[in-house]
Amino acid sequence: MNLAQLLHTEINRTQQELGQAITSKGQRATGRTIAALRHESAPELARLYGPSHIGALEEGSGPAADPKAKPGRAMVADITAWLQARGSDANPWAVATTILRRGTRLSRGEDPRFGKPTGTLRDVLAASKDRLRLALGGEVRRSIRSEVLSGFTSSTAY
Repeated sequence: MNLAQLLHTEINRTQQELGQAITSKGQRATGRTIAALRHESAPELARLYGPSHIGALEEGSGPAADPKAKPGRAMVADITAWLQARGSDANPWAVATTILRRGTRLSRGEDPRFGKPTGTLRDVLAASKDRLRLALGGEVRRSIRSEVLSGFTSSTAY
């Protein structure tokens, strides 16, 4: 397997595992975060993209820098969809305002479902990094062996 294939295979696997981790940890509500995951790979590069809020799955979202900030329509709409997916009848504007003032329960360490960090991102990315390190090491050894040994076998007098 060459480097481009290795990177492409690993970034695909990491994207799938990240979606599975979000679901298995109970952090999937509408599925929009998982649907927004994208990746690209080139011969010497692989990148995984996600929505800007994906880091909140790991540590939560802290309070807004401006204590007088008010939730925007997009934030309220996102929270409305999230509450509906969770089957909650909470007031979306009140939830958005609480997040802006105090941060999420996860960021405050008050979410009974999770420790902080949750490991949703960290664990998946660490496993991917370890797999990539092993695979790249194997490829380098194979490449060196084939390059070095091919020179010896063709010039041996035996």
